[in-house]
Amino acid sequence: MRYTISEMAALLGVTTHTLRYYEKMGLIQPEVNRETGYRYYTVTDTRRFNLCRELRAAGFTLEECKDFLDEPSTAVTDAMLDRQIRQLERRQVLNRMSIRFLQNTREYYHTLEQDAGRVWVQNFPEMWRLVLSQEEEARNDPALRAEKAEWLECMPAVRWVSRLPSRVMEQFRVGRNEYDYGLLVEADAARQLGLRRTDHVELVCGGDYLTTVWKKDYRGSFGWDSLEVLHAEILRRGFRAVGDTFSSILASREQPDGSIINYHLTRTKIYT
Repeated sequence: MRYTISEMAALLGVTTHTLRYYEKMGLIQPEVNRETGYRYYTVTDTRRFNLCRELRAAGFTLEECKDFLDEPSTAVTDAMLDRQIRQLERRQVLNRMSIRFLQNTREYYHTLEQDAGRVWVQNFPEMWRLVLSQEEEARNDPALRAEKAEWLECMPAVRWVSRLPSRVMEQFRVGRNEYDYGLLVEADAARQLGLRRTDHVELVCGGDYLTTVWKKDYRGSFGWDSLEVLHAEILRRGFRAVGDTFSSILASREQPDGSIINYHLTRTKIYT
């Protein structure tokens, strides 16, 4: 069997442009009639093209398809396949976490107004935190930037979170309401995703946290009002000690007047 480019495109369900691109990449090689200059594709080309499609659907790039198909060493092709299998397994983990994130977001959106200002105790697992900045000023560290890029590929399992040190609650309204900015991920999720505990990563202990939804209706950095409700509850309950406070955005809504309201999940580690 020999096919013109139009016949092969119709058979395979693709455009002639796609076939020309695959030919340019060296993935398929039509026969050329020296007398007429016409190019004809064969069954070999159809099978090779379809194998490339399957590899592409499994995550290979076209360049990787070319290397794979032209590589005579099974050791090399095994390594390429194993690497892609690991990436797909990682994607499975991330997909499960993304589904959980969306389900949780749906629940939060239904109760934003009811939860704003309400305080409750919530248990959180052990976390890893990549520290990126002092307040909103990014640290200029090449190694940290590389880690940041790696972590950001794992969103939404990885979340942007601000941390306020324990002394902020202990010395409430004294000095500045200081904080730093970073990325937070559950420790188990970090291990499953292959993230590393480097010198830039700190451990955040799990356990009970005093939690609220803070409704922020102004622009700019955190003010003391962001902690008013939690601080009042800490005093009322008489906890023997508190740890760091963490804040991450839950939702954002534009108001009729054009202003923006952000809803933050804010939580302080407590020791009873």
